[in-house]
Amino acid sequence: MKKQLINEDGFYAGSELKWGLDDVRNALEHFGMATTASNEDVERILIASFQDNDVVMHFLNETIESTIDYMIEEGQLKTKKL
Repeated sequence: MKKQLINEDGFYAGSELKWGLDDVRNALEHFGMATTASNEDVERILIASFQDNDVVMHFLNETIESTIDYMIEEGQLKTKKL
């Protein structure tokens, strides 16, 4: 059975965009703080990393445009020319 990657609201639902507290703890290992950081700090780091992050949104928009460009070049889009 194929997993639905677009949910009923039209949003991408793949696992690549699911980040959690464990991801932050894994990153904290780089700083030697994985075991000493409080749960509150871990939550604050995760929220701050994604909340109003124009850099992430800009990168994703560029990636979407690159994907469209590639699919046009490869003739992969199922659209009708106007």
